[in-house]
Amino acid sequence: MKRDWDLIREVLIEIEELDPAKHENIQYGPASSSTEPVKDSQAVLLWRAGFIVGVDASSSDGDAIIALDLSWAGHELLDTIRSKAVWERIKATAQSKGLELTFDSVKVLGKLALDWVIGQ
Repeated sequence: MKRDWDLIREVLIEIEELDPAKHENIQYGPASSSTEPVKDSQAVLLWRAGFIVGVDASSSDGDAIIALDLSWAGHELLDTIRSKAVWERIKATAQSKGLELTFDSVKVLGKLALDWVIGQ
């Protein structure tokens, strides 16, 4: 499955907004009420990569997680792509340079984009 970075950003933002004091969580996967299977798959990928703290809720219907919070790495990634202006600059720079978006390239381009936004 190809990563969808806009959905990855959306998932990270959703999970960050959870209130652990209220025991809030979001379920991603076939057993959830979600109508966005691609978004669910992106959340599972993020969990497997260690960006999401959660519980495996997979079943015979498919992969699923119950997301509880972001890990340190998840917070770091979101801090890089949270700002809409910075995020759009990251995508534009990657496209103009013919780069694939990876976690490493997003971090590097994020620093360059932030420098550009601050300089404006």
